[in-house]
Amino acid sequence: MDCSRRDLLTGFMKSDFWERPREPAVLPDGVDILLDKDACIAWGKGICTRCEDVCKPHALFFVGLMNPRVLLDRCTLCADCVDVCPTSAIVVRADTDEQQTGDTA
Repeated sequence: MDCSRRDLLTGFMKSDFWERPREPAVLPDGVDILLDKDACIAWGKGICTRCEDVCKPHALFFVGLMNPRVLLDRCTLCADCVDVCPTSAIVVRADTDEQQTGDTA
């Protein structure tokens, strides 16, 4: 039987829980990655481990069953966790330094 934890919880939560759009959190100066506890399903005492499952450098891990944490020294800012998070609870600072081509107007 191929069934995810999300499939098991579907009947216990409001039908629009997974589809509700959320505005991502704003990153403070000097912070490159942020996990919004208010938006996180796991911090809300639900069961979701998508971010941990996709994190190849194992920068995301769970303390207990429901408290994800980010190890900043392991995080490569690849944003794989952002792509799989159903509630946009993880925000990674985009690289804003564009390479200059040397062309002038």
